Amino acid sequence: MPPSITKHWFLLALGSMLIANNAAAEISQDSWRRMNQNIVSQHILPGYEELLSQATRLELSTTQLCKAPTTENLETSRHEFRSTLAAWQGIQHITFGPIELLMRSYSIQFWPDKKNLTSKQLNKLLQAEDPDTLTDTAFQTASIAVKGLPAMERILFSDKAIELIQQSPFRCQLLHAISNYVKDQSEDTYREWQAFQTEFTYLESEEGQYESAQEASIDLLKSQIEPLEIIRDLKLIRPLGKQKAKTRRLESWRSQHSLQNIQINLQSLHHMYSGLEGANLYGLLKEQGAIDLANKIEQQFTELEHLIEGIPTPLEQHIHDEVVRNKLQMLAEGIERLGKYFETSMKHIQIQLGFNSRDGD
Repeated sequence: MPPSITKHWFLLALGSMLIANNAAAEISQDSWRRMNQNIVSQHILPGYEELLSQATRLELSTTQLCKAPTTENLETSRHEFRSTLAAWQGIQHITFGPIELLMRSYSIQFWPDKKNLTSKQLNKLLQAEDPDTLTDTAFQTASIAVKGLPAMERILFSDKAIELIQQSPFRCQLLHAISNYVKDQSEDTYREWQAFQTEFTYLESEEGQYESAQEASIDLLKSQIEPLEIIRDLKLIRPLGKQKAKTRRLESWRSQHSLQNIQINLQSLHHMYSGLEGANLYGLLKEQGAIDLANKIEQQFTELEHLIEGIPTPLEQHIHDEVVRNKLQMLAEGIERLGKYFETSMKHIQIQLGFNSRDGD
């Protein structure tokens, strides 16, 4: 066979091999669907169910507190508040779907509150003592700054909280009304997600929200990756300040739950990545040949969790300590590194996450 023909056949064969390899590397819609369904059934729905369970307990505790405003009942409500806050932090990263309706996410937790709107508007309500502001109808139209967890935190963890509640029954009635609103929003979100999960059962759909299983994966993967930037920038770097820490910029500083929030955030994102039984992003990356990268992400999660365990709490009392500041800086750098690993991982699975709501901030 002449050399030119041999070369021609070689190039054809090489091209066929490349096409075959590319075809093999393409992730099937069924693989996307299996991962999506696992995230929804094993991560999202249990997360919202836990939030509803804890919010229900919180509402019951505030009912008892208003009936008998004692120090013991106050401590019970504080405990249930922290448990509800923890449940919210475990599902806070899911920012699409039913939680978007009527700005539910911001209603449950309006933060960061850079203009201190919660305190200003809460004080107006407390001073007015208008019973009409406690109705369900009033809460539907009330400012998001006064009907969620931060408003409750201000009442429960204020100086002389029990004395203020004893002096003003309206103060406790408002606390209960807010807890009832949070419970109702949690219940509605959980119920609506039970229906919304059907959107993740399709390979392709002309009637549903997503045209394909891969498109549905994009919302889930955004919820996996984009929160890392929020944790780093708002929950760590902003309160650390350039030279001096700003304690009141910490999330949930009144209830002394700032570091626990970050810990729960990372644990939840870790679970979403590799803690699901069956198909998950960790396994998908390995199937696509990105074994080292998949393991790097897993190792980075573990390192961050170990680093947090070595930081003393409450963070509000230790953030000015130089050793603690250095550890928090390391934590921020580690989260940034994790985010870059995730960005690289998207290229391996041919996913473009598109617009980030924080772009341009």
